[in-house]
Amino acid sequence: MKLSLKDNAYDFLHNSLHFYHLATGEDYPDDYKRFWRFSLVDLVQSMELLFKEVLRQENEFFIYENIDKQGKTVSVTKALERMKNIIKIDLSKDNETVIKKAIALRNQILHFEIELDVQELSTIYVILFEFLHDFHLNFLNEELHNYIHPEYWEEEALLIEQFRQEFVLYDGVEISKMFAIEIVESQMFPVYTVKGVEYKRIKFGDEESIDSRWIDSSSHCGDCAVKKGYFHAIGCDIEYCPKCFGQALGCECEYEELQEEGLSEI
Repeated sequence: MKLSLKDNAYDFLHNSLHFYHLATGEDYPDDYKRFWRFSLVDLVQSMELLFKEVLRQENEFFIYENIDKQGKTVSVTKALERMKNIIKIDLSKDNETVIKKAIALRNQILHFEIELDVQELSTIYVILFEFLHDFHLNFLNEELHNYIHPEYWEEEALLIEQFRQEFVLYDGVEISKMFAIEIVESQMFPVYTVKGVEYKRIKFGDEESIDSRWIDSSSHCGDCAVKKGYFHAIGCDIEYCPKCFGQALGCECEYEELQEEGLSEI
């Protein structure tokens, strides 16, 4: 089996998000915070491979330590230097500082004893993930979200909530950083139950509209910004009730799922 640099990078990214879930989950033992070290190591590894992919796209020989001989590939530090000096990628001083700090922590975790500072690891992880989010869009011309498995969308959305920037490109549309988790959590409710009877929720794009041309021509919901083919965010003005086919936000049908989650006022 042959894996590309990008395939390898996304595998490490998924491993990182898995360990992030274990390290931050409220239902897990406090001892699970030890998984922070794996989450950071794998995130740095993913970053290193994405750096090399950008170099490869510029010139395949740039990923090798000796550009005259295809053998050992460059380290993440050398890849960073080549992106700055050869490709002229402009990195902010803050981002470069965090990248170098993360690399140093990765090396310390792998080669030395380490006393975990959970707050420090958490801060570096979020900033590094935000950097990768922007880096992938700017230099690989695609959203990183497109390569994250749905099972890790919740972890991704929780990280996006902590980004420094207020608005992010998410699934092809710019939204508030606080809204990604609402879109993700809404996908966890495939049905609405009314008086014991389940009604499958109507996804965006499956509505029967008076003017179907508006739905057909829209890739994202005009209210909640969800992509066509996905469930609307809870409380969306445009979502149809699957029972009465009125506006879900304003109809009198009482959905048991929302009452159980404390979301009955939609």
